[in-house]
Amino acid sequence: MVTRRGFLIGGTVAAGAAVTGLAAWQGRVAEHLDDALASRAPGTDTAGGPAGTTAPSRTILVVLALNGGNDALDTLVPVTAGRYHDARPELGRKDDRVVPLPGADAFGLAAELAPLAPLWAARRLAAVAGVGFEGQSRSHFAALDTWWSAQPGRTRTTGWLGRWLDEAADPGNPLTAVALGANAPMLAGARAQSTVILDPASFSLRAPRGADAAQLAAAFRATAVPASGVDLVAAAQSALPRTLDAVDTLAPALAAARDKDGGDAGGGAAALLGVAARLIDLDVGTRVVVVAADGFDTHSDQERRHAALLTDIGKGVADFVAEIDRQGRGDRVLLMTTSEFGRRVAENGGGTDHGKGGVELLVGPAGGALPGGAVTGGYDLDHLDDGDLPVVLDTRSVYATALDWLGGPTDEILGGRFERLGR
Repeated sequence: MVTRRGFLIGGTVAAGAAVTGLAAWQGRVAEHLDDALASRAPGTDTAGGPAGTTAPSRTILVVLALNGGNDALDTLVPVTAGRYHDARPELGRKDDRVVPLPGADAFGLAAELAPLAPLWAARRLAAVAGVGFEGQSRSHFAALDTWWSAQPGRTRTTGWLGRWLDEAADPGNPLTAVALGANAPMLAGARAQSTVILDPASFSLRAPRGADAAQLAAAFRATAVPASGVDLVAAAQSALPRTLDAVDTLAPALAAARDKDGGDAGGGAAALLGVAARLIDLDVGTRVVVVAADGFDTHSDQERRHAALLTDIGKGVADFVAEIDRQGRGDRVLLMTTSEFGRRVAENGGGTDHGKGGVELLVGPAGGALPGGAVTGGYDLDHLDDGDLPVVLDTRSVYATALDWLGGPTDEILGGRFERLGR
């Protein structure tokens, strides 16, 4: 794992891998980027086809992680449920703070998610309510371990997407999976390696004041030769220039995101989703992008804080879909949200505490396996689980739908067969 300011490359390394193996992997980053970009002839767009077209390519999954425990009832609102309003006399949403969902009259979207309403009408947005794992923990650490591994009750060192990467991904392309904003243990594999950009806003070589950045980069690259006879030193010599090469190649996409978002590509989910869209537009073989959005542990001041978070999500997802459509890739990208648990049904004054059943949103092309324009599962407010929404749908059903989207394998990765959404 090589760390530099704002750039962490190599999200996972196979157990026992030699340092020289890491150096070789660093080389594959630059080589793959060089090959992908060099293959584009003048007059072609970034998808590799004639300008205005998209070359055939495989499907892409984007996971938007709402870290902290997103409040399901304040996201997908059970507008007709009296028990919801009884449990939340202050935080319960009135009609003027809810967007109706045609065809799902018992529910409405939080008003801050209004930019997603056209996607619902186009049957490109689906909601999964009451989702979680049996025996869902209210502990952040325990719940996250389960959500990342998809193996409840077992100790695993790999994530559900990491196991897919081990089995199905291109082992020569470390950009197959990219995490933005935070490390993503769901990408951890036994063999697979992923790229993690911790802070896209700082994705550049930071030269000391008064120094020439280009000259400094050249000096760093010069340290690679002659190679040391000491393995550890030789690995460091190789890693830094390769990292700089990756920075040079990926930086334009991140700079475009910073420009669009007022100079801050790391300012929230919307900014990071903008980076994800530009990364996809590079068309360098990326199949999975994980975006981290923090702040959803709303124990207090929830009405204001959650509204701001959902505003960011609504804008970010809508803008992301618009950009993917502009690229001509709208039929190839599936976006799904996750969160380690929901919140308790009853408010605690100004907020809500950790709960069990949650909600996930999925956005993709209309038709196919995505049950767009519908709510799968539901909120059983008449039979609470110790004050929480009960889990009525296993999270692995959502994961199975996502893995099928990627082309599988699915059941082998999840350790069993789980119901697919929309079937």
